[in-house]
Amino acid sequence: MEGHLPRNFQETLSVLIVGKNRVRETGNATTLIRLREHVEASGWRCALRDPEDLPDAAAVAAAVAECDVVLGLHLYRSGPVLAACRALNVPYVACCGGTDVNECLRDPDKCAVMQEAVAGAASLLAFTDSMKNAALAAWPCLQSKHVRVLPQAVSVHPDNAFDVARYVRSLDEGHPRLVPSSNAAAKGCAGNCDNIRDNEREGPVHGQPPAPFSNSSSSITESNLGTQLNLPEEAGYPLVVLIAGLRPVKDVLYVAEAWSKWNAQREGRGRLLIIGPVLDAQYANWVHSEASRGCGIMIADSLNPPECHALIAAATVLLNSSLSEGMSAAVLEAMALGTPVLARDIPGNRAVVRDGETGLLFSSPDTFVLQLNRLLSEPALVAAITAHARTYVATHHHPRKEAAVLLHVLREAAAHAQSAGC
Repeated sequence: MEGHLPRNFQETLSVLIVGKNRVRETGNATTLIRLREHVEASGWRCALRDPEDLPDAAAVAAAVAECDVVLGLHLYRSGPVLAACRALNVPYVACCGGTDVNECLRDPDKCAVMQEAVAGAASLLAFTDSMKNAALAAWPCLQSKHVRVLPQAVSVHPDNAFDVARYVRSLDEGHPRLVPSSNAAAKGCAGNCDNIRDNEREGPVHGQPPAPFSNSSSSITESNLGTQLNLPEEAGYPLVVLIAGLRPVKDVLYVAEAWSKWNAQREGRGRLLIIGPVLDAQYANWVHSEASRGCGIMIADSLNPPECHALIAAATVLLNSSLSEGMSAAVLEAMALGTPVLARDIPGNRAVVRDGETGLLFSSPDTFVLQLNRLLSEPALVAAITAHARTYVATHHHPRKEAAVLLHVLREAAAHAQSAGC
């Protein structure tokens, strides 16, 4: 598209947003839809496309024929589309997704794709300062002023008609052994933990990360299980919810053995509910197999956003155990909904969860148990961190802040292209 000229950038712009959105129950899809809403609310035109729908230069050329500026989310996944835009002299803004700067940089082939995307970008967006710093370290040619932090917003709309208790009971009915009636059930749960460890001695599924149970149990003792806690006796309490697409980077079984031991001491009454779409079939099969040996661990398909928000609001704790994160939408949603967050101590989580202030962090399965015990035994702590979390989200992650940065950067990219005569 030689000689592509945007219309007057002060008038209505036409924006193409590119990113993985075929599976709507992922954090990236949620973010992409929200960004599109910002663009459309400004009066600009906007189209949202998945990179898989733009497999070659001809498809990209057709998609950008009436486009003034492109926004690509995830430097690797949208990288080929952005490289095609560069060849077509179409201005674009690249946005780090999280796994691109946290994981993909370790792969030379993926790094080369991202290098092409970064080289032609009018601006680079990152959701956190740590992601910005990672990008600057990876590509020293970048100027700091051209890498902007986009304060990822959160918007929650829980479905008040969604019966969470009934939903959890329906999951129990598919796992009869989850509902204990005697101490024998607790012994059965403990036995399941042993089965997990026996299975893991044979090694994880080929191609999968090391099994979390194989190296996490040695220091988990009766003394730190917190069995002295005076917790409600009903089944389903506590309800610990982990929302993530099933793929290795989410490490959803990281605390599974620690949870199983703790829960077995309570006759299996608690529930660890892992909910999300299958994004890696082999990993998902492994998760289902291993979770079935745990105590009170359930795996469920995705819910629609309003139902998912209702589930988060009703949960005792929102758990995040990822190996790396850009910025977890589920963590922000829990903070906005007043549910305490218990998150793995990684840079993406530390960006929003300040330990003891807006949530609690853990660095091992042992500390997960200790922090869980605190949340269940210290109501004043829960009240304080949830109040601070809500204030933090309202202050730093309001949709208006996200929209303002996004629109400014897109307008700037289009204006620069016009002045440069692209």
